[in-house]
Amino acid sequence: MNKQILLYVIVGLLIIGLLVLTFFPGTIRAWQDSGKSASEKCMPQPGYTEQEWKDHMSHHPNVYRECLS
Repeated sequence: MNKQILLYVIVGLLIIGLLVLTFFPGTIRAWQDSGKSASEKCMPQPGYTEQEWKDHMSHHPNVYRECLS
C-alpha cells in the first residue's frame, strides 16, 4: 500500500509540474537568466520579438531589474 501512495504522489507532482510549465512557460527562461550579466539578459532571446521580450521581462522584475529601468 505504501508503494501505491508513493506512486500517486510522484504522478501528482509530475502533473502539477507539467501544468506549471504549460501555463508559465517563461519561468524556465527566467531561472536560466538569473545568473547572466545585464547585457546578456536584456537582449531578446531567440523566438521573441523585442516587444514580447520586454513583456516577458516585466513579469519577472526581480530577475530583469536592470533591463526595466
